[in-house]
Amino acid sequence: MTLNLKIINNLPFVTMKVEYRDKEKSLDNVLIDTGSASSILKAELVEDIGIKLEPEDTIGSVRGVGGSEFVYIKNIDSLSIGNLKVEDFKIDIGEMDYGFDIDAIIGMDFLQRTGAVIDLDKGTIGKEI
Repeated sequence: MTLNLKIINNLPFVTMKVEYRDKEKSLDNVLIDTGSASSILKAELVEDIGIKLEPEDTIGSVRGVGGSEFVYIKNIDSLSIGNLKVEDFKIDIGEMDYGFDIDAIIGMDFLQRTGAVIDLDKGTIGKEI
């Protein structure tokens, strides 16, 4: 099973499901970014399922074309896009104020761990194309 990419401003977006402590949330504007080493969630969008900064969380930073920001690293139960799913996954949580509407970024950590195949000709992502 593959999932269709939504191309917005020539960038590939998908919908993703996040599970944390028996709660789940769907995020719609998730950028697939093969140039990003790690994945990141927008903090304000996942607070309602209990993902928030806690004393035991590690603080880090991410750097990219849009600049840099501090993040905290959280271990979540699972993250899935179509038939691609990871469990017990460390993910960055940050403000993500990049000047356009984006809920999360899926980076190479998720793509490699799931064996994702992206077919830009067909506009799909999944385990098998």
